[in-house]
Amino acid sequence: MSESPYDVGFARMEALSQEHSGDAESGRNEAATRKDLIDRLFFDVLQWPRDLCTVEESHGSTYTDYIFGNPEKKLIVEAKKEGLHFELPVDKTSRVVSLSGLTRKNGNLEAALKQVSGYCTSRGVALAAACNGRQLVAFIGSRTDGVAPMEGRALVFRNLEEMSSDFVNLWNNLAYPAIDSKQLVHALTADTLPPPPAKLSRSLVHFPGVKRRNDLELELRILGEIFLQDLVKTSELESDFLKECYCSSGALSQYALVSKEILRNRYSASGEGRTKSVTAARDKSGASKELLNAVIAKSVTQRPVILLGDVGVGKTSFINHLVSVEAKDELERGIVLYVDFGREPALRTDLEKYVLDSFERQLRNKQGIDLHSDAFVRGIYHGELVAMRKGIYGFLQESDPIAYRVKEAELLQSKIDNQSGHLKRAVEHLISGERRTVVAFLDNIDQRQDDFQEQVFLIAQSLAETWPITCFVTMRPSTYSKSRRQGSLSAYQNRVFTISPPRVDLVIKKRLEYALDKLINGGVLALSSEGISVESNMLREYIEVLIDSLERNSSLAECLDNVSAGNVRDALDLLTNFVGSGHVDTGKILEIKISTGEYFVPLHEFLRAVIYGDNEYYSPDTSFVANVFDIITPQGAEHFLTPFLLDHCWRSSQTSEAEKGYIAESDVRSSMQDLGYLEQQISASLDRAVRSKMLDYAAADESAPNRVRITQRGAYILQRLISQFVYLDAVVTDVPFVDEMARLQIRGNVHRIDERIERAKHLLSYLDRQWEVAPRVPNGFDWAIVSLKARHGIAEVERRINNRRSSG
Repeated sequence: MSESPYDVGFARMEALSQEHSGDAESGRNEAATRKDLIDRLFFDVLQWPRDLCTVEESHGSTYTDYIFGNPEKKLIVEAKKEGLHFELPVDKTSRVVSLSGLTRKNGNLEAALKQVSGYCTSRGVALAAACNGRQLVAFIGSRTDGVAPMEGRALVFRNLEEMSSDFVNLWNNLAYPAIDSKQLVHALTADTLPPPPAKLSRSLVHFPGVKRRNDLELELRILGEIFLQDLVKTSELESDFLKECYCSSGALSQYALVSKEILRNRYSASGEGRTKSVTAARDKSGASKELLNAVIAKSVTQRPVILLGDVGVGKTSFINHLVSVEAKDELERGIVLYVDFGREPALRTDLEKYVLDSFERQLRNKQGIDLHSDAFVRGIYHGELVAMRKGIYGFLQESDPIAYRVKEAELLQSKIDNQSGHLKRAVEHLISGERRTVVAFLDNIDQRQDDFQEQVFLIAQSLAETWPITCFVTMRPSTYSKSRRQGSLSAYQNRVFTISPPRVDLVIKKRLEYALDKLINGGVLALSSEGISVESNMLREYIEVLIDSLERNSSLAECLDNVSAGNVRDALDLLTNFVGSGHVDTGKILEIKISTGEYFVPLHEFLRAVIYGDNEYYSPDTSFVANVFDIITPQGAEHFLTPFLLDHCWRSSQTSEAEKGYIAESDVRSSMQDLGYLEQQISASLDRAVRSKMLDYAAADESAPNRVRITQRGAYILQRLISQFVYLDAVVTDVPFVDEMARLQIRGNVHRIDERIERAKHLLSYLDRQWEVAPRVPNGFDWAIVSLKARHGIAEVERRINNRRSSG
């Protein structure tokens, strides 16, 4: 009696799993991974006939690795090399998980899934999978049910052992004999809830649109980018700018709406288990003594020194200030080599050569050292040349000097051709012969994907271990923690210095004052070269308005600090959005300032620029501010799920049970389920909150449950924004109204202030009615209080409008 296809597949799966159960990942490239693992999995185990599979099929400019099915294409598989690890859930019982949660802080997997989903969409194929030979993620890559592919769910197998132990799931969902049953589609769409009604934004023409600006606003926007963003990039001003505008990191914000304990322990989780190796980069007197010793090579180490800090906290500014100001005297005869992986292009396939080329270029252009000049090369290899004279060709020195010179040139050329070895010898020559210190910084690698960062760290490790230099690498805490557990860092005990963010209000104030005093009053800023016709006195008035407003209106500083959550880059973007915004009456501001001598920007004016950005209408995809009332089901009580969730995280962060503000994600989910919310609703709310930076996760750790905490931005939206008229006026077009009568009575495209006020009142009334069927949390979030505060705020807006009309 012949075996069934299932039995044959099961036996082959067991054999494949056992064959690779004890071996570590071999580092196979993609071609070898496909041949040794993926081909065997799909053709031998899952028994897809090879003639029903097309490999490397082109479609426009893209190529798919595998398309299964002919003539009807049923499954596209994106192959990745064995070493490209996917972060998959630790819980082995969770075979089906949400894609949004799966790809969170998981750049390698997210990129692969988006890539194969794009292939499915363009080719009309429903099912997709990504596989690195040992791990498999399958999902619906092209959907027609209104759900975005990356917002759906996925079937996951963490390793070959799981594919073997849970073979029935693997077979029923992906095997050739079973694929027509569409079990995978059913498994991933089971319990799918009906979507909510369409948002008002769907009815808006040219949504989200671009807000038009007049000539004055356009020119002010350009100037805002110059004096807020571009000054730091101007080489001729760099030294002066760093002295005048640099703000020390580590100062705790006085405006943060989360506890100071959370701010104080921002990076402490990254050093758990190795607290002795993690040190603050600055103390009260400036750069720490330990860091300065590393820079000037008094504490030579054979491992890279890691500078740890979140995106936007100013790691690059810290390095520039350290080199140009704090360690300037110590590095007077030093050589600083700097590679910026964020600004300069770099090929992922040849990173080592890219770094070496950059070093060589900097030595030539900045230090005047030509590594190929005859005198310098002969100085480096003097010992080899002396040895040559005593060697077998030494007799040519007298009998045939020209031939001898040719032999010397051949020897020296062979040394130069070995770029890494030649550069290393050059550095050794500079250090020993000229008594110079050499320090290298590999910066902004945290703007690249995880595997890129791993490669750069290994290059840094090689430089630190084999070259007589100190090598610094900047990293994010999440990347550091992940790599320390299972990546390149797991093999090394590195010295780590943490860089905390500066106070963003001080950063902005110093930049504005610098622009005013040095560039405008001092005449350094050449406006004509930018095609700017705004008179300098007008620009001076405008900058004075910004400085005075930030000093006198603490609500502006509070908004900047919390919405940016300590990210200096975001804070500068927020203020740049305001300067020359089409949502702000710039002409009125300047007119009042010139006529009265002062103008203080009210919070609502600033918020309009922050919330809308460059768009005509509010768009959650581009705004710094999320819509907390969004829903995924036609259930009105869900409008309050995200506020409930944020409030729970905020209140829990204040308790002694919270660890550095973090609480277990399972606790959040359980609390929301106790309120009657469904798992899909909770997952969508969590994902939305993390994506919009209202919540953040602790670095993943297989030995501990997922932990989450509220951010400054989340606390600000919860405690300040949701009761503001400007917020309600913006998000109303992004709220799905589950009450059909309310939906029919409200219009999306209104511009007059009285119409917008009435629409905001209508939204409040609608949410009041939905609150009647929502759960209640004792001493927790209470929409009734928020609604009352919002109505008082709207009444105040109406009062001011009426006063202006009566006086005008």
